[in-house]
Amino acid sequence: MSLDKNKQTVLAFIASLGRGEIDPALLTDDAVWWIPGRGIIDRATFLGVVDAVNALFTGPAVLTVTAVTAEDDRVAVEASGHADLKDGRVYDNTYHFLFNLRDGRIREAREHNNSAVPAALFKDSFLPPAAA
Repeated sequence: MSLDKNKQTVLAFIASLGRGEIDPALLTDDAVWWIPGRGIIDRATFLGVVDAVNALFTGPAVLTVTAVTAEDDRVAVEASGHADLKDGRVYDNTYHFLFNLRDGRIREAREHNNSAVPAALFKDSFLPPAAA
């Protein structure tokens, strides 16, 4: 796929993530997601985590993309996120995502963020145990 098409796919995914309604057509069936402190989780687990986190928000999160870079089958995205939680707390974080695409769909994502923020707010209760 072209660099522009890969960027469009990733930005469409980021937009769907921000709406709380991930478009599964943007992911390969064997897609995986790497999360700090947790390692790699499969597609089904990732989608479950997204649903669990979104259930804590008063509405969709606001994800603001600040930079996008693409090379070969990789797209890097810098972004910030904001959401109000139902219990009155606020979720604010910054991200660097590295996406690897295959045939125009996301095959792998690596999410770098300030992991102290979700750990403090969510206590990792919705994630599987970290691999040894």
